[in-house]
Amino acid sequence: MIGEERGRRTDDELPPQGEVGLLERMLHHQAGVDPDRVGQVFDLAAVGIVNGAWRNGPVEDWHAGEGPLTDGAMLRINAHTTWRVREIVRRWRSEVGMAAGSPAAALDDVDVDETNLLSARIWRWLVRPMRQLPIGVTLAELAGDGLQEYRDHADTALGSFAATAERRGARCALWGAAAHGGLACRHWWGTPGWPQLVETFVAVLDDPDHAHWTMGIERRDGLIPEPAQVIDRTELRRALLRCPWTLETEAADWVVRAGIGFLQPPLPPLPVPTS
Repeated sequence: MIGEERGRRTDDELPPQGEVGLLERMLHHQAGVDPDRVGQVFDLAAVGIVNGAWRNGPVEDWHAGEGPLTDGAMLRINAHTTWRVREIVRRWRSEVGMAAGSPAAALDDVDVDETNLLSARIWRWLVRPMRQLPIGVTLAELAGDGLQEYRDHADTALGSFAATAERRGARCALWGAAAHGGLACRHWWGTPGWPQLVETFVAVLDDPDHAHWTMGIERRDGLIPEPAQVIDRTELRRALLRCPWTLETEAADWVVRAGIGFLQPPLPPLPVPTS
């Protein structure tokens, strides 16, 4: 979850100070960002927001089974959506007077109306019926009769983010979204580990004896011949690093089926806090 439903509280909820400390350690030791640099936090928060408000909802139903979204289409759409939401977040950051290198303490002075504005801007862009997706259709065309269901889902997710900011402050809300993105979406474009994941994947493509191809399953079984964008390793690397949404459908599907997401290293353990 990006945040919490307005007014909800459970008995096993961490005290505010303990939660903030846990988020700080998760960001530093597991997500790979400096929690005291708002630019890094904001960029990773965009990943978490997209995962919660876009990916984890009705979109999953459109993707599963006989739905219209292939794995490669999801790669392209998720990356493009993350890029656009990141740009919205960056503009908002500038408007509230923070530079990328500003310390996290600057978030403590952000007014709740400002975080509400950020949530509303992201929601309006995400649910816009004529939003053009990189697979060549609009959101309305993709969603069909499910558009309102998706609008409601995005409203709940972003409302939860805004509620967390109201109850616990912008720092907690953005750290929470960033931790969600950094841990649940480690294999996504826009995360700190994505560049190394791409480098590893491109290298493994030319190493038929790498364990990746035989770990539990024969990953090359069932793969079609490499599409042109995969054969051109330089172009593949560039597209994956900078703009995966520009991959052609066949190439994007091939990359996912070849197991790029399974090449991420294990999640580092979270150190025990010192007294």
